[in-house]
Formats: sequence, structure tokens, C-alpha cells
Amino acid sequence: MTFACSVSHTPGITAWADAPPAELRERFFSAYGELRGQLEASEPEAILIVSSEHFANFFLDCMPAFTLGVADSYFGPVEPWLKVEPGVSPGEAELAGRLLSACYAAGFELNYANELKLDHGTMVPLSLLDPDRTIPVVPLIINCMTYPLPHLSRCYQLGRVIGEALEADPRRVAVVAAGGLSHAPGERLHGQIDTEFDALFLQRLQDGDAQALQSYSDEELEKRGLGTHEIRTWVTVAGMGAGRNARVLFYEPVVAWATGCGVMCYE
Repeated sequence: MTFACSVSHTPGITAWADAPPAELRERFFSAYGELRGQLEASEPEAILIVSSEHFANFFLDCMPAFTLGVADSYFGPVEPWLKVEPGVSPGEAELAGRLLSACYAAGFELNYANELKLDHGTMVPLSLLDPDRTIPVVPLIINCMTYPLPHLSRCYQLGRVIGEALEADPRRVAVVAAGGLSHAPGERLHGQIDTEFDALFLQRLQDGDAQALQSYSDEELEKRGLGTHEIRTWVTVAGMGAGRNARVLFYEPVVAWATGCGVMCYE
């Protein structure tokens, strides 16, 4: 693993890019720009992007906890209003197959898909980190949408398994977690952002406090909005990056995007 980061993926980042105040926008996109520079400097041969499902591929009748994309290519984004040019991103089926085998060997029987559509959860970060779509991607989609949800400890342990597999893999792989932080899309709490919750969560990531990161209950997260369940992607990548220092490059409650927006890198 040559590079790792965690970022918010709210669709407003591209769809309503000019909505926040200018100074805030500048700091936010500057942090994303710093990540892009780090990613490019790491010269990755593939990007493993860990994101959440938004009913682009699965629905209430079939919602896997974890799904690994093993396709040769992926179309996205599916949202025509996202202001990200739709197109095809190359996949990395060989790498995905090795990661899948490593997960099964460790007792994680992931769902896998030879066809996945990419939505804002994946395409917003990729449009800023690899806008030309030159780096092959492997999507790992986590159910953060509907109960039952995978426990945070399961997410963290999956991250540890994948992290070990990446360390042993000959490919240079960058890892991106996408989602969160506190937000409540389409709910009665829509627009409310819990900055205290976000600050503590980010501090626990920087402290490398694995036990605390796995301790949140579903009820505790739901009080901050259903979208807050997406911290599962951050916790998964924290497992991959265990032992590395995490550093927050940006955090702000972006009211115009109704989301606590964070940008973090692993050093």
C-alpha cells in the first residue's frame, strides 16, 4: 500500500461546488489537491476505493454487507446532475481476485461483482484525485444504508486483512476511504451537522485508537444522521493503515453541502 486517505464524498462537492463561501471552498479543494499530489507521487498502479452503497447496484431485497468489484471496467457516475463527466474507468480484476482470495482465506466471505455501477460515493473522490481516469480502480462497497449493518469491528478487521494482503502484493496500490462524516440526507435532521462527534472521531483516528473506533453503536451513529453510518469506510481503511500516522488536512461543517466534511491522509 503506497498511499492511503479518507475523504468525504457528498455530491455537493461537484454538483454545487460554488455553494460554500469562497474561503472555505479554497481550503477544502486545496486539501483535496494536496492528496492528489501525494497520490501521484506514490505512483500507484491501482486504486482500491472503499465507499458505500446508495441503491445504485443493490436494494432492500438484496443488500450485501461487503461487495468487491472484480470487473475489468466500471461505468459512472450514474447521476446525470453530478457535474462529473460520465464514462468508463478501468478495473484491475487480477488484483481484485487476489484480494478476494485473501479475504476468503481469512474468513471474510465477501460478495463479489463482475458488474458495478459507480455513483457519487466513488466518482466524486476519483474525479478530484484521478480526473483523467488513468489509474485502474477496485471498488469495495460497504452497506452503510440499511439494517442489518456490518459491525464496525468487522469493518476494522476486514481492513486489517486487506491491508496485510496489500503489503504482500507486488502491485503499488493506493487506498481511498470515501464517505461521511456526520450528515442526514433526506431526513428530518437534514442539514444538522454534529461537529463534536466529528472532532472526536477524527481525533480517535489520529490517535490510532482502534478500540474506540470500533466502539460506536448503530444507535449512536443514527443520532447524528443516517449518513453518518458511512464512517464504516473510514474505519475499514483505518484497519488497513494500522500503525501509520493519520493527519487531518481539512475539517469543516459545510452547511451548503449539509455535511461534516473531512479530508485525512495516512503518512
